Amino acid sequence: MNLLDKLERKHYFLLAGWLLINLVQAFFTEMHADESYYWLYSRHLDWGFFDHPPMAAFLIFLGDSVVHGELGARFFSILLSTFTAALVMNELNEKKDFVFLGIFMMSFPLVHTHIAGFLALPDTPLVCFTLLFFLVYRRFVEEPGWKLSAWLAVLAAAMIYSKYHAFLVLGLIVLSNLKLLKNKYFWAVVIGAVVLLLPHIIWQISNDFPTFKYHLMGRSKPLQLKYFGDNIINQLLVAGPLTGVLLLYSLKKFKTHGDVFRRAVIFTIVGFYVVLLVMSFWNRIEAHWTSAITPLLMIAAYPLITDNPALKKWFKRLALPVVVIFFIFRFYLAANFIPNVGMIKLAFYNREATSEKIQEMANGRKVAFFNNWASPGMYEFYTGEEAVHMAIPGYRYTQFDLWDDEVYGEGDSLFVVIPDRMKNDNLIQLPNGKRVTTSISPDFQSLKKLDVAVEDVSYTPTVIKVKMVLANHADHPIYLDHPSQPAIGYMQKGDEIDKIPLANFSADKELAVGDQLQLEYQISRGNLEPEEKLLIFTQTVDRNRGQVVAVTNK
Repeated sequence: MNLLDKLERKHYFLLAGWLLINLVQAFFTEMHADESYYWLYSRHLDWGFFDHPPMAAFLIFLGDSVVHGELGARFFSILLSTFTAALVMNELNEKKDFVFLGIFMMSFPLVHTHIAGFLALPDTPLVCFTLLFFLVYRRFVEEPGWKLSAWLAVLAAAMIYSKYHAFLVLGLIVLSNLKLLKNKYFWAVVIGAVVLLLPHIIWQISNDFPTFKYHLMGRSKPLQLKYFGDNIINQLLVAGPLTGVLLLYSLKKFKTHGDVFRRAVIFTIVGFYVVLLVMSFWNRIEAHWTSAITPLLMIAAYPLITDNPALKKWFKRLALPVVVIFFIFRFYLAANFIPNVGMIKLAFYNREATSEKIQEMANGRKVAFFNNWASPGMYEFYTGEEAVHMAIPGYRYTQFDLWDDEVYGEGDSLFVVIPDRMKNDNLIQLPNGKRVTTSISPDFQSLKKLDVAVEDVSYTPTVIKVKMVLANHADHPIYLDHPSQPAIGYMQKGDEIDKIPLANFSADKELAVGDQLQLEYQISRGNLEPEEKLLIFTQTVDRNRGQVVAVTNK
């Protein structure tokens, strides 16, 4: 099956130019916060991670192994994104108006970043494998067989290893053609994909399904309309800042003509939008989450626009200035000699200079970052030195809660970088424009391996009594009478209410390896809001959390 059989020399010239632009952009543009996080994944390759499956980390690992730097980290993502652009061009099958073809494709903001752009993100492999899956699926519905089943199984697994949005795509494809459920070759696809995903499934089980807990429960919020409106606006913008309405309007003339593949395309597009729209009543929807279906949107809409001269003319008029602005903005991102204005390019600006400045301020000490999941990876990427991630009890959970990164700082004096949202006195402005304050943690002690287990909870009208066992699972003693002042406390709605030093519960000054501390923690109900979730935590004097457990507040 030749997936690029319709491409001509002019197409390849366009693709070569696009590849060159992305390579140059990747070389000169500093790392995005998300990329630095995935780069840190690549330093600890595994079958899964807290936030995402491992594909993005694997691609970064391949490139960074060849050459360390922004271009190396992004190289294989750029190759995949260029291949995606080639697949889209092949499907659009434009033979005459190559100028409009270029304008059309580059009018999509996500093409410049997540789909066929220069960033090393999970969306890039997801989009590529999703489009490949659809193209193979087109053959599969015409001539089902074991060979195509094997290809679909590999592609389905690759999609899921890239990003979990793949489940939504695959589910919508099946819903568009329920006859698949009676097809033995379809079940071969399912079984094959599950077998290929077994390492990831085992990883999720062994880590107590952290990813699904985070995405399905940890991000859920009470019903509110503000995300709903934001999502509609964002989706119109990512479909094209000025042309999105025209593009989506053109789809009303899309006909399936009884074709199973075409039905899958339009069903997936509409279904994706509907599901995200419903989710937006409870969650903030990232604009780029529809990147997986954007190539399908392009394939569905392009002939409808080009077959309508008036619509094509207006699309071109509106898209051309937007494309020009996109390229000006891309140059602005890459040019660090042009100062950042406001928040426009903060995500990329002076990352290397900022890391080097922090290293200089640390003056030989190891560095820790508070409540900033991206900074440890960014710091290590540009300085070559590891960093510790510290977090208050109410901060979101991240991959660092699965790693033992705090071992790196155990017993040492740490230079701690604290964001201004936590503490706003004695602020220092870094080269990237962000303001922080700093402190010294003189004898760092981690509480991550101090396991907290609730054995019994009893209630009186005035007090909640919690019987607990704290067990030292570290490979060294944990000191209760220590400069870090380990404590136990409780909080509601993200606010820490009270805490008590652990030394108050024991006459011993340390908890040896494997030892346990049994205690009864009494919580005054006068400090609590009824029916609100109650969390008990351990933390040090500088508020670095150990473990957090939930207790029923009734």
